[in-house]
Amino acid sequence: MSLKRNALWNLTGSGIPLLAAVVCIPFTLERLGGEAFGVLTLVWGLIGYFSLFDLGIGRALTYRLSLLTAGGQHGEISPIIKAALLLTFATGIFGAAVVWGLSPSLVNRWLKIGPALQPDALLAFFIAAAGVVPTTMASVLRGGLEGLERFAASNASRIALGLLMFVLPVWVVLVHGPELWVITLYLVGARFLIVAGMFAQLKKHVLAGTWRPQRRYLKSLWSYGLWVSVTGVLGPLMVYGDRFFVSAAVGAQQLPLYAIPQEGLFRLLMIPAALASALLPRLVAMGPAEAVAVYRRTYRNVAFYMVGVCLFAAAVAYPALSIWLSPEFARSALPIVLVMCLGIWVNSMAVVPYTLMHAKGNPRLTAIFHLGELCFYLVALWLLSFHFGLVGAAWAWVARVVLDWLLLKLAVRRLYGV
Repeated sequence: MSLKRNALWNLTGSGIPLLAAVVCIPFTLERLGGEAFGVLTLVWGLIGYFSLFDLGIGRALTYRLSLLTAGGQHGEISPIIKAALLLTFATGIFGAAVVWGLSPSLVNRWLKIGPALQPDALLAFFIAAAGVVPTTMASVLRGGLEGLERFAASNASRIALGLLMFVLPVWVVLVHGPELWVITLYLVGARFLIVAGMFAQLKKHVLAGTWRPQRRYLKSLWSYGLWVSVTGVLGPLMVYGDRFFVSAAVGAQQLPLYAIPQEGLFRLLMIPAALASALLPRLVAMGPAEAVAVYRRTYRNVAFYMVGVCLFAAAVAYPALSIWLSPEFARSALPIVLVMCLGIWVNSMAVVPYTLMHAKGNPRLTAIFHLGELCFYLVALWLLSFHFGLVGAAWAWVARVVLDWLLLKLAVRRLYGV
């Protein structure tokens, strides 16, 4: 399958859920109210963030399967997929226990959720803990599908999950009323169903042979995934974690002004991410000179096209939000949107060197970068969100992605002479 077609599948997998969000979010926000909807965005972020408990095994599986396929070692595909699944099932159980243990403190003390909403929110967080297991499993199954370049199957699951994330809250509100814990129950149930479908896509490899893992497969996944897991832990924290800081700084009632523009604008990153995801297996198999040439061409294209996308998003943000939600919401959210558009452009360019470094087996350096960025980001986020509110939090994120882009560019220049 061609690179262009793979990237198009990835783009479709991210784009269709965005349309569902445009249709469903206004209704859900109106029926739940600002504070309850803010908590719902935290539930979305919580389940999404704790995909970190796959410990980088999903990306490691994509990398290893690409190498095996390029080398014609098809007999090793099944055992390495099963080793990855066993690893992530165990880590998913651990992650669920962590979320369960943190939930009372998050709801009752840290997030400034109103007393009337706390019982519903706490039950929702407990149910979300169970969603960690299918979230981690889905990450690895998607890595397996993409490593085999089965992007249509991978993105079918992504489309279904993305649609259900926004459609199910509407369904629950209409049928059961505005109960956060019921919405979360449906969302977690949907994740289990999606994972079952992904298992079926890989049944040829999953059902073949024994499930007894061999040490060499576990080691090969762990040696690559260990450093990817650092990014897996820190990356989502630097994407979704700011919502928790914002909630602590200004209260859950104000969180929709930040989370809704963020949720929409971050979807623009699906464009470079779709290309990068399709490109990774190809870069793994390329020689150094060919990989560098492809990198240069891809980087120029992403930088050029994404600046246009971001300028367009900034231009239409106010009228779109006014029509979609309300003029008052648009007026309050516009400064946040403009700041985030700048960050989206910078972050889209950073995706390309990040992908090259992972394709060439160098996740260690990107993980070290993220460790340093986290320290910087937490300090900046704390100071700016408490002193400047929502706009300050947005500027803290922009500063972090600029630092990330600069570090990755310098690393690629030094390592590969680009």
